[in-house]
Amino acid sequence: MPEYDLVYEKSADSSERYRISAEGFFIGRNPDNHITIPDNRISRRHARIWLEGTTPCVEDLDSRNGVALNGQMVKRAALCPGDVLTLGVAVFRVRSCNMSTLSHAVISQENAADLQKAIMSEASGARLPVLYQAAQLLGTVFDLDELLNKILALIFEALPVSRGFVLILNKATGEPEIHAHLSRDGVGNDLPLSRTLIQHVYDHREAMLTLDAQEDSRFTATDSIMGHEIHAAMCAPLPGHDSVAGAIYVDSGNTGRAFGADDLGLLTAIAQVVGVAVENARLYRENVERARLAAIGQATAGIGHCIKNILTGIRGGSEYISMALANNELRYVEKGLPILSRAVERVDMLVMNMMTFSKQRTPERFPQSLNALVKDVFEVNRTRAEKLHVEFEFAPESEVVAPVDGREIYRVLLNLVTNAIDACEQKGGTVTVRLATEENGARIEVSDTGAGIAPEILPHLFNAFVSSKGSAGTGLGLACSQKIVQEHGGSIEAESTPGHGATFRVFLPKLEPPQVTAVGRGERTKAEEPPTPMV
Repeated sequence: MPEYDLVYEKSADSSERYRISAEGFFIGRNPDNHITIPDNRISRRHARIWLEGTTPCVEDLDSRNGVALNGQMVKRAALCPGDVLTLGVAVFRVRSCNMSTLSHAVISQENAADLQKAIMSEASGARLPVLYQAAQLLGTVFDLDELLNKILALIFEALPVSRGFVLILNKATGEPEIHAHLSRDGVGNDLPLSRTLIQHVYDHREAMLTLDAQEDSRFTATDSIMGHEIHAAMCAPLPGHDSVAGAIYVDSGNTGRAFGADDLGLLTAIAQVVGVAVENARLYRENVERARLAAIGQATAGIGHCIKNILTGIRGGSEYISMALANNELRYVEKGLPILSRAVERVDMLVMNMMTFSKQRTPERFPQSLNALVKDVFEVNRTRAEKLHVEFEFAPESEVVAPVDGREIYRVLLNLVTNAIDACEQKGGTVTVRLATEENGARIEVSDTGAGIAPEILPHLFNAFVSSKGSAGTGLGLACSQKIVQEHGGSIEAESTPGHGATFRVFLPKLEPPQVTAVGRGERTKAEEPPTPMV
């Protein structure tokens, strides 16, 4: 049975093809027509095209400007291949779809989305499961190149192709790059792509099919599709948000296999799905890169500001030392040396905080006396606290032991107590530490009677490079403290009233008991096995 297409020639380089069926279709200005032409010279429902038996027919539906068949106005007429229909300014040609006369087909990007919806609404047929599987891959495969290779494998199962490629357009160079390729029986590994076909798809955003590339005037003699004697080839664009993101190209090699209009339709629908994945992956990479650059900029600015402040202290201390050497007076050394010592401490703390903040680690947790850690921190800070007229309060009711990484929790306590002393620097005050054992873990509370924390800073206090101490702080101490506590599975929070000090609360949970696997009589668990003697 012969088949016919109605080709809507939108321009010299753009056309749309519609299969003429027994049900037929309507042409008009209203959106509910099968072919919508938004032109005032077209009536709301202008004409009907259908297949009557084996003959295509046209009927004018009482339109205002009528229907012209080969230049003659008609009300109803039979159509033949090669006939030209004119409706207002719209021109249509009737073409036979038998394989001997159909040399190529085109699907515009405007029709691609409608085609995909049409396939999705099919109650039966072979195309719907293929498109459904392609959509499923988007939710299960997250590596882009792996996804594209799986899509190609799916196309190979559904279509009679010998070779396939997925190309992504490199935004920097403007050149397409192969991200996935597949060939049947290992043929065609020398990438015989048709640059003419692919360039046309990029330029016009159209899916294209050729059934006889050797005779197709769109390909030049230098095109690789000619050199490899490829007969049938299809290429569909991968649509992005505002441009073509890439293309899927398949061909039949030199096997003589043929493609149909339905094959091009399925490839175009799959390309619609893949285009979304490619665009999302590209946007994700761009967002990650922007976030990475922003983080680097923030870190560089924060660390640079901190180092600048430390250098100011070093410069001030060294000037005192220079004065001592020049005047041979030790009183300048007594002034300069503490400044230098403080600067060295700040450099040491900055380096340790940077190392902690930049690296994820698993704490080595053992039962540790928190009382002992607090006493060590007080001892380290006692001299400075006395100079600033800051008193320590720590009167535990009992020994609090918790499974922690002692070295890391010591750093948390050191950060919190040092910050509390700094908060009392102007008028003196009291730093109080309390410990408590709870049912699910241990709690540490560090409070001070200092200046407090501004309400606008408090919500961001644990963010990197945020400090309530202005130029005197690095902005990493609390961020690192939070990271260490979270690595222990715990939490840290702060509350403050300006002018009335601040309180920091740290909760450290118990370790989960190890799971015991049942063993048979005479067997040992791994922990019970004696060590293997060394020979």
